[in-house]
Parts: sequence; C-alpha cells; structure tokens
Amino acid sequence: MILPNSLERKVRVFSRINPNQICILIVDFLYILLAIGYETVIGHNDVKTGAGVYFYVTRNTSFSSAWTVIPWEIEQLNIGRAMNLTTGIFTVPTSGRYSFAFSARSSKPDVENYVWLRVNGAYIFTSFGPSNNYNMPLFAVLNLKKGDEIAMVLGDGSLFDNRNRHTHFTGILLEEDLSLV
Repeated sequence: MILPNSLERKVRVFSRINPNQICILIVDFLYILLAIGYETVIGHNDVKTGAGVYFYVTRNTSFSSAWTVIPWEIEQLNIGRAMNLTTGIFTVPTSGRYSFAFSARSSKPDVENYVWLRVNGAYIFTSFGPSNNYNMPLFAVLNLKKGDEIAMVLGDGSLFDNRNRHTHFTGILLEEDLSLV
C-alpha cells in the first residue's frame, strides 16, 4: 500500500491498566489508520490493590504504665485507618511485608527502661535504655497477614515526653502479598 507523503508516522508510549496489571505500550498511529497490529506490549508491572497503608503517631505526655500497650495521642498520618490511637493497636488491613520504626526517650533513672514490639500477643523485639535519658530505637520488617495486630508495649521504666514529641511510631506497607489474601 502506498501512503501519501504528508502522512507522518507517529509513535507514542502509553500505559494501559488491565485487571491486576499495568501494561506499557508503544502505539504506532500509522498502523491504527491501517487497522493492523497497532499495539506492542513492551513491559508490565503487577498491580496490587493500590490501597496505601501507612501511619505515623506520636505522644506529647510521658507514659509509665508497665506492661501496657502504649496509646498514642497525636495522629500525624493514618492512611488506611488501620492504627487505633486510643488502643495503640495497628490492625493489618492487607497481607504483605511491613516496616515499623519506633523511637522513645527513657525517663526512669537507675532502671532498665524497655519497650517491646508485640505481634498478636507475642513479644518479638525489644529495645531498652539502661537509665534515664536514653534513646530507645526499634526497627522491624515483618511479613504479616490481614488481621494481625501490632502494638508497642512498655515493659518497665517510663517514657519521657512533652510538646517536643520524643515518642514516635511509624508503619508502612512495603509490598502487598496477594497470595495470602
């Protein structure tokens, strides 16, 4: 077939969303005019639910109730609404790999101040400050299932806090696992 010289060949790259997949396409508009093989898939990414899950909560008062889940006072961010400030419990809304980070300042002198990361009632990671005014960081990456419950628990000692918000807890869904759904 002979085409007029004025017809320019136009090729563009697009993405097309299919169920569970985003396809990257090269579209040749010349072939569209000729109605033959106008799409070439050059790659794709698996698509999960697309629901973001992440939170960042803090305190602005000290806390000293031993063997108690730390309740949170200030919600900086709570996308997915899975963190309950009052109970201090994060309930996993989507199965997958999550990252958690905690930091607090110990405030009880001459006592080992420590906190635990608790998953479904089991105490799995701990951080401690050997005395007053120590930073107690904790970081974990966990594979979790929908419905699992995560909380920070003060084991012994106390956490210092004030308007400067020394106590922080964050969590983020890194990668959703649809095989666990």
